[in-house]
Amino acid sequence: MLLNLYIGLFLIYLMVREILVVKRDTLFENGFFTGFAPVEEGNFLETIKNNCEWKERNDELEHNLDYKQVVSYVWILNTKTRKIFAYKRAPSDTYTEKRLRDKWSCGVGGHVDRDTEGQSKDPLNDATERELNEEVKMINYPIPKIVGLVTIDNKGVEHYHVGAVAIAETEEDVQKGNDEMAECSFYSIEELERLFANPENDIELFTQLSWSFVKSFVKSM
Repeated sequence: MLLNLYIGLFLIYLMVREILVVKRDTLFENGFFTGFAPVEEGNFLETIKNNCEWKERNDELEHNLDYKQVVSYVWILNTKTRKIFAYKRAPSDTYTEKRLRDKWSCGVGGHVDRDTEGQSKDPLNDATERELNEEVKMINYPIPKIVGLVTIDNKGVEHYHVGAVAIAETEEDVQKGNDEMAECSFYSIEELERLFANPENDIELFTQLSWSFVKSFVKSM
């Protein structure tokens, strides 16, 4: 009887999903910004690493203005063709986050989950690698490099999140990892800007805000 109780409590513990968050006032103690900022400005990575907390992901947290939920946001660049990976999120409940359904995005990633086997010493970088492996199919997975943070206060889904923008460089083809992506491909700068300019396409805000930096990065390759 007691053993069954312990097993039940343990299973409940495993079902609780904890994600990495940081207090908004701590992260932006030198002033809030809108858009993209390189990691060197404000020493953001160290601030997150030294002040992060783990909170249960629930509806209350999704509307808590005191915290920013940290998400990985990896751009995949083909260094040989100088093209950028972009994808369209599924329009139906195949994609769980309904606020982002049917949107075009260039960022592969998601929340930074707490490792149930033990806390990582570098959870943010670990998350960029893990999400890349989970979200797309490649033969050889590169190690993403975090280059900046993207954020905005807009009363939408982005209001409660901050994106750790990373770049993953490859010369390989990339395929979608699951049905959460409706379609995906590599695009040149010109092709991508035409896609962005098409009023029929809904472009994810974090993609729009970090595009200028990534565009300059691609041109410098």
